[in-house]
Amino acid sequence: MTATPAQFEILATAVNMLEWHDNLDRQKPGLLELTGVSQHGRATMSGLNDYDYQSLAYLKLDNAHNLKQLRTVTKSAIPNEILEHFKHVKCHCNMGLFPEIGRAWLTIDSEIYIWTYNQTRDVAYYDGLSHLIVSVGLVKPKPDVFVKDVMYLLVLTTPIEIIVLGVTFGENSHNEMQLMNRPIFVIGTDNVSISVIKGTDDGRIFLGGRDGCLYEVFYQAESSWFGKRCKKINHSQNLVSYMVPNFLKVFSEVDPIQRIAIDNSRRLLYVLTEHGSIEAWDIGTNYSNVRRLSRITQNEITNRAVGLITTVDPSIFKSVKAICPLIEDESSKLHLVAVTQCGVRLYFSTTSLNMSQQTPNATTPSPQAEYCGQTPLSGQTEASKGLYLLHVRLPPGYTPNATTNKPKEVHAAHCSDETMLMITTQQQDQDLLWSVTSVPSANHTYLVESTALESLDGIVWGLAEVHDPCKPLLNSPLYKARNPRRIALLTNQGTHIIELLKSADILLQILQACNGPHHEEVKMFFQSQDKREACATCLLLATSEKYRGSDVALLATQAFMLYGGEPCFQNQKFLNASKRHLPNQTLPANSVTMTERHPMFMSTPMPNKPALSSPQYSGFQYGQPTSSPGMLQSPQALGPENAALVFSSKHDGLYLFVSRMLRSIWQLNCVDANFCTKLGPSDCASLLSDLRSLRSFLEVNSVHDISSSTRVPFDSQLDRTNGYSTIMMSNSHLPMSDQRNMTEQAQVEEKRSLSALNLFVKHACEVVSLWSILNSHSFQHLCLQLSPENQKKLRGSTFRDLMLTRSEVCAFLIISLINLYLKDKTGVSEVSKNLRELCPNLYRHEDAVTYKATELLMSAKNCTSPAEKEQKLRTTLQMCKEAAPTLPLHSICQLFITVDFFEGVVELAAICASKSDPEEVGIHFYNNDEPSEDREGYSCYVTRMNYYKEVQFMLDHVYQAASNNNSVQDQTSPYYLCNTSGSKADTMDGKSKPSISKIASQTLKIKDPLIHVTLYEWLLAHDMLAELLEVVEPTLGEFLRRSVTRSPDNVILIDLLWKYYEKNGYHSQASQILDNLAMTRSENITLEQRIEYLVRAVMCMRNGNVGSSVTNGIFLKELEDKLEIARVQKAVLVDMTALAQKRPDATAAVKELNYALYDITQLYQHFAEPFNLWECQLSILNCSHHNDPLLIESVWGNIISSLVEEPGSTQDRTNRLFSKIELLVREYSESGACFPFAFLIRELEIRACQLRMPEGTVPEKLVTMNLDLELLLEYYSRMISMNERVWANEGNEWHLIQSAIRVVSLLADNAHAIWYRSKRRIIGKAQDIVAACLNICYQKPDTNRLQQCLKELQCRLQRLLG
Repeated sequence: MTATPAQFEILATAVNMLEWHDNLDRQKPGLLELTGVSQHGRATMSGLNDYDYQSLAYLKLDNAHNLKQLRTVTKSAIPNEILEHFKHVKCHCNMGLFPEIGRAWLTIDSEIYIWTYNQTRDVAYYDGLSHLIVSVGLVKPKPDVFVKDVMYLLVLTTPIEIIVLGVTFGENSHNEMQLMNRPIFVIGTDNVSISVIKGTDDGRIFLGGRDGCLYEVFYQAESSWFGKRCKKINHSQNLVSYMVPNFLKVFSEVDPIQRIAIDNSRRLLYVLTEHGSIEAWDIGTNYSNVRRLSRITQNEITNRAVGLITTVDPSIFKSVKAICPLIEDESSKLHLVAVTQCGVRLYFSTTSLNMSQQTPNATTPSPQAEYCGQTPLSGQTEASKGLYLLHVRLPPGYTPNATTNKPKEVHAAHCSDETMLMITTQQQDQDLLWSVTSVPSANHTYLVESTALESLDGIVWGLAEVHDPCKPLLNSPLYKARNPRRIALLTNQGTHIIELLKSADILLQILQACNGPHHEEVKMFFQSQDKREACATCLLLATSEKYRGSDVALLATQAFMLYGGEPCFQNQKFLNASKRHLPNQTLPANSVTMTERHPMFMSTPMPNKPALSSPQYSGFQYGQPTSSPGMLQSPQALGPENAALVFSSKHDGLYLFVSRMLRSIWQLNCVDANFCTKLGPSDCASLLSDLRSLRSFLEVNSVHDISSSTRVPFDSQLDRTNGYSTIMMSNSHLPMSDQRNMTEQAQVEEKRSLSALNLFVKHACEVVSLWSILNSHSFQHLCLQLSPENQKKLRGSTFRDLMLTRSEVCAFLIISLINLYLKDKTGVSEVSKNLRELCPNLYRHEDAVTYKATELLMSAKNCTSPAEKEQKLRTTLQMCKEAAPTLPLHSICQLFITVDFFEGVVELAAICASKSDPEEVGIHFYNNDEPSEDREGYSCYVTRMNYYKEVQFMLDHVYQAASNNNSVQDQTSPYYLCNTSGSKADTMDGKSKPSISKIASQTLKIKDPLIHVTLYEWLLAHDMLAELLEVVEPTLGEFLRRSVTRSPDNVILIDLLWKYYEKNGYHSQASQILDNLAMTRSENITLEQRIEYLVRAVMCMRNGNVGSSVTNGIFLKELEDKLEIARVQKAVLVDMTALAQKRPDATAAVKELNYALYDITQLYQHFAEPFNLWECQLSILNCSHHNDPLLIESVWGNIISSLVEEPGSTQDRTNRLFSKIELLVREYSESGACFPFAFLIRELEIRACQLRMPEGTVPEKLVTMNLDLELLLEYYSRMISMNERVWANEGNEWHLIQSAIRVVSLLADNAHAIWYRSKRRIIGKAQDIVAACLNICYQKPDTNRLQQCLKELQCRLQRLLG
């Protein structure tokens, strides 16, 4: 279903050529260029020169026949039953047209009659009014306001009311029109007579009043609290008007509104008053956005026009009688044309040229615009500021050699598709129709028009363009060129419908009059137009469904072949020299040669300008702009001496024809956001008919016939666009053999281009045929069946993409269509046959294989015999392997999954990858660490991985099904049996894990590391880490290593890698990864995990398989040191966490302690010291073996102070203090420098004295801590000998003596536990302490009790020694 590279290259060549011709066609001069405004940069005029107006007679050699630019289609009289009512006219009647519904209307007093003007039947009337009908209008209603049966709103106005009636129709479109009996809305006119009613395409109703004001009828579905359902809004009245008293308004001049014209494409509204003033309004999207842009009076228009043309009577510029908006498709810069009573056309724009010569032809923006205060919403109207007169076009009759009279008494006009129709009063009871059109001379660089006159049967009351019910929704240039527009004129005698003939109709007249193309008049037609354009006109007739098989198609084909020219090479160095000897090729046959002059206000270029100033369309250049019009230079199209290829006009005409045929859909999105088609059934059928007609034309007239050297080129004097005579002259210096070779080579290049076009047309036929088939089904449903990826592709695809680069989208749409039939269990043979007939290249052999495989798989799904099912599955797999890799792999794999044929998915994906990359370039790319410069390898790598995505999709399906089953079981099981773990792998039932394991084992059997990578990625994404580590393939280690390299911060990947190394015996690598993992700065790793990693790293290094070496020994020592420091950091973290409840800044420190491992200095300086974590400081000093007695004593003192200073009773603080001291003693008693025993005893005694603890508390607590008793006696002996004043200062001078007594008493009580060899020495030390205490007591008064206790204790110690 996808194009081969060769086919794609051919299609791309055709598409490039098509787009080149399409861009060239779009760049044809528009109305602004034809009038000379863009060239001169100021307002211009035209119509005074002979070449401004030409008659179609210049295409004739004799007067045997006349060429027409108008054709009468039908004439129909007013129905007799309506004419009968004329006898009862009392005071007023009026007539008009409703072109939207193909009807005319007539009001007689208070009654209105409506009838179809094509067949004068289906007469409807309404007589429910009691007052005179003043004006009538038909408006399409706003959407979703009324019921769907109300197709239009009929608006009638009387002197006092505005009545809105609903219009409905029968089942057949626009048949049996009916008016609702009761009005929908009735609004008062406030005594203002309404002269004109106009509606917009979006349902808004505008009224023009006799008071010169613009009104709007606003209506909505329901009334709101702050507004009525329907109301009349005066847009012309501002705040100033409200403040002016009514009696003063009587003295102001009233200028009633005569006409309203609306430009729906730009949301602009124009008003013409009875005095000839013109107003421009920006109507926005609702009534609150309406603002008046400008108002220009009749005198201002006349003065500006006279400033442009001073040689004519100024009175011809007065009395504007008609205004016609120029829609955006007709003119992007000029917006309005006004027609005066003498037929002068005044072209206005609402945007200025921003040039110094151009002054605005408008008054200052009205206060209404300022009052509304709204800015325009659309891009086109943002620059709209006023009304600017940019061009004045005089009517026929003002040229020096004019043969026609001047139009007079113009009272109506209509502008449509390069044609202006004007109605003049020829006699009192008969009007004359003037047709001024530029269609026959559309390829000039200045505005050339032809004129035709036709007498009418009566006075014209209204004219409007006939609505074409068969017109496609998409704006197709080909449809416009093939189907002339029709205009209905309503007179007092009936309806007169005419056609505005196109170039194809003029050529048809010439061919029929001349009985063939071999006539000078046909040559003159090709002369009057660009030859490429003339060839495209021939194709309009040759491929028309109307003339298929007739003489007209044959004659047009002959003219196409005869005058289409030949391809040739042209030598560049002779091009300029040859042009100097050529006659003037830009003059028409009947043009008057004149000396070049530059008139003051000349708007159109002079006719004797060089030929290169006019647009040329006959050439194309690959990849670069053409050096001259009509030239092609490409590597494959080079001849001798750097010659450039000039394609024939037949070639260019064909490309132009196809580009216009496809322009409406070329950049059109295939679907909207809701997957509704943008190319509806009617547009699709019309486009398909045109494509098939052109395909038939190319089949009958082969590429060889079109690009042939046997055709006779017509007179070189007439060939002004193809440059054939120039080519012959420039190549005449070459030998005949070289000229023949160049001609043959040119024909080869043209045949190649035409072959590409032929292939593209066939391909486009197939794509549009497929779209037509899809339209006949539930299109939106088909799109929704696509995968999300393909839905995204389809939503972002234009029809250009669909025809060139997105053919796979067509393939998936076909699969979706077939699946729709298969799901409904209906036969697909008919739709398959239809696809094969209409889309043979989109629905090829592999597609048939896909269909057959689908059928077999659905049959296997319903099989009850396992053997038979296995056989069908294997047969299907073999068929798919043979058709691989061009089949839709995803669809087939999905079918395999539905029948649980998982092995088939793995094998088919592997076969597709192998066939798409037979040289294994993608595998080589992966094995070489994916070098960025290897683009071919990367492309093959991506291709393989895309195929292997099907394995992931299959695993997703199995996993999801298992998860769903498990969730259902959890809902039906008791709560205590439900799975509460958060792991994805734990959510699968018992059957799914074996299925995934089986798929994994089948996948690992494939000797392609890329499919292994696909499996590993899926297991990793679904947290099936245990299953992943069960794989023993070396590719897993490589996959994890690369993954860690790409994502060095991914902790899960690093964790998997060390486990893989440890499991497979690579303990040294595992310990290094664990070390790196522990040192990784990441919020995803807690400090506890880091310690665990270091512990595992130490265990791995102590494994016997690691081996003993100096390097390993050093690394092990480093790991042990890191582990010790990490444990200190853990202690810091614990204290910091407790502190975070009191200090907010500690919260950040907690995060930092978890974020990374720090060295011992950082822990002390950044955490322990700033936050006063004294125990942590002590631990850090101990770990670092820091020997600073003063610092250590300071830390111990701070620890004791922090415990004592906490609130509580003396007992609580005592218990808290000694509990903590006991813990610290256990930890640091053996540490040496970090346990200052003497300092600790003295500090504790001071605190005990301060807190008034019971006597001997400190000795008792220290003894229970199993401290060295001899050392304890030594330190107490030293303190007693110092006899410090600190105890007296603290309030108990005898505190230390009391503690010493208690120490010795405890010694005496436990004397039996003292080692006998140390007993005498220790007791002796105790006796010294007692003696020292007695000595102190003897020196102090009131120490009798202490002396008694000491003497008793001295005797007791003496007994212990005895």
